[in-house]
Amino acid sequence: MALATREETAVPQAPPQPRPFDSSFVLDMPSAGSPAIRPGDGAIAYVVTRVDRETLATESHIEGVPFGGGVARRLTDGPRDSSPRWSPDGGTLAFLRREEDGPAQIWLQRADGGAATARTSLRGGVAEFVWSPDGATIYCTSDVDPDAMPASAERDPPLPRVREVHEIYYRGDTIGWRGRTRRQIYAVPASGGRARRLTRGDFQHRALAVSPDGAAIAFASDRSRKRHERAPWGAELCVMPAEGGRVQRFARDVVAVGGIAWRPGRAPGEQQIAFVGAPEDNTWQRYVYLLDLASGECRRLTDDSIDPQTGFFPIAPAPPLVWRDGRVLFLADAKGASGIYAVTPSGEVEAVRLRRELIGALDATAEGDRLAFVASSPRAAPQVRTLDLRAGRGRAVTRAGADYLAAHPPGHTDRFRVRRAGESIAARLVHPPDFDASRRYPLVLEIHGGPNAFHGDGFSPLHQVIAGAGFLVLAVNPRGSSSYGADFTSQVFEDWGGEDYLDLLAAVDAACRRPYVDEQRLGLHGYSYGGYMSSWIVGHDERFRAAVIGAPVTNLVSMYGQTDIAVSFGERQWGGQPQENLDHYVERSPLTYADRVTTPVLLLHGEDDIRVPISQSEELYVALKRRGKTVEFARFPGCSHLFLRGGHAALRKEYYDRSVAWLERWLTP
Repeated sequence: MALATREETAVPQAPPQPRPFDSSFVLDMPSAGSPAIRPGDGAIAYVVTRVDRETLATESHIEGVPFGGGVARRLTDGPRDSSPRWSPDGGTLAFLRREEDGPAQIWLQRADGGAATARTSLRGGVAEFVWSPDGATIYCTSDVDPDAMPASAERDPPLPRVREVHEIYYRGDTIGWRGRTRRQIYAVPASGGRARRLTRGDFQHRALAVSPDGAAIAFASDRSRKRHERAPWGAELCVMPAEGGRVQRFARDVVAVGGIAWRPGRAPGEQQIAFVGAPEDNTWQRYVYLLDLASGECRRLTDDSIDPQTGFFPIAPAPPLVWRDGRVLFLADAKGASGIYAVTPSGEVEAVRLRRELIGALDATAEGDRLAFVASSPRAAPQVRTLDLRAGRGRAVTRAGADYLAAHPPGHTDRFRVRRAGESIAARLVHPPDFDASRRYPLVLEIHGGPNAFHGDGFSPLHQVIAGAGFLVLAVNPRGSSSYGADFTSQVFEDWGGEDYLDLLAAVDAACRRPYVDEQRLGLHGYSYGGYMSSWIVGHDERFRAAVIGAPVTNLVSMYGQTDIAVSFGERQWGGQPQENLDHYVERSPLTYADRVTTPVLLLHGEDDIRVPISQSEELYVALKRRGKTVEFARFPGCSHLFLRGGHAALRKEYYDRSVAWLERWLTP
């Protein structure tokens, strides 16, 4: 007898409801970057970075994908791999790997598979590298410390040693103690053998570029007598033979050099080099230059309507320049956006790709006809994209973070301008993802760092975290912001807390005229210079009911002697040395006005910050606490000034959580 069975009817499951964008992105949203195009088929190698949910460690490995898109394939094991570079024949992938607590070294892996092998074991690690045109040599930079103990003499555990200081720039944010350490150039045989040191002396070297015939290397180096007064990026263009030898300096009035590219197809006596640099008196506005090696003539090709990118030392290298059909392709920022531009040797500039987005990390084929880069927009996370210039087609080939954004949709961004004191000030208003124009929302003024940076048309996790908590986020580019021309950028010099402050408040006033903005619930967030300005505002304006102040400059006098960029940065920005201009330094220090503060203040600061030392927050905290003001202070152990870009995941998440909690405490009913 057969048994009767009952057919089960599946109950359809409702799709999960979207959640606001929040601090969980730190743990759950991977990123893609550092693309490298393989010669031949154009396949893209790129770095995927994600957080291990169990250990909360940030891990990175390299994946590959066809130029036209498709299924990605994992190329390296990780967990700390970066900086992929294909050999000229496309047969070998070189990359940097950092094992445990050791420095990064060059590793090689065949494109057809197999285990990766370490190619260097330099004591100072490898900072950057480039292949020779024939693929026989890899040139790299490595730190050499003349005061280091010989490896054979080191003890375990090591004995404490006194550190002697002989110059102003003896340490740097994120890189720590430098002392007399210098970054030198090495030649590494790709097929095996010892690395050979090519440079010596009391100089730094970076931004390597090998000539098309392999006979010479161009690089940036701080060989001026003024080098001890410059920040580490204040370097000039230099050239030397590929086997080492005499170093020639060129264009000595142009500094902050990066993005060097030799012009292909030139005879030995007709060689030219395109590069990005800046005049010594204003390193915050960059230009593309063309150098003729035979004559030494150096011409500026671009004007200040665009600002060519030079990376972000020391965490992001300068994007390369690319020669194509007699023109130079490069990345540049303009009016809060960035694009791919081309310039001829006669100075004719054309936008190759210009959209409402931010672009970085460019790579190209040797012919310059196919490009790979990283682009983001206000509601789309950074993705690796390709662009075929001959076919006129491009597409995204990664979707890192796309699943997270689908489940945590970001809010939309409006742009507007405010006319004030002869300038048109750009502003952006980021909305909560569930924005309803019939409601009224608290407004948070979010102030960028720099001051010579800008709020752009790229994806901002910070803005989306605050907006996701139910706030409108106002991001303004006041006087001093970059990408708006040299004059606009320089208007902040010796005027911190002046016209820049008034520009910000004018944008707040304009935003408050919108019917959905609750002008009774205004808040502040700022980091670095943004922290300075937030500290300044709460001492001069009582409208704001909450302020989250990250890594602020609060006392210009003490800051001058504490930061790692005092001479090159502070004297230009604040007006000479404090001993020569003490009244101005004191007048423009937020600490001076601590007794006027009525806004509840939350101070957030990394304990290992060398760019803006934590003592700047300590001074303001004590001043506010002593006067009975509402203030809290959170210290982030082991964190540098740039920890929000790559510090420990748990601490980055905590920064966002504490910021939102403070704003909610004071701005929500």
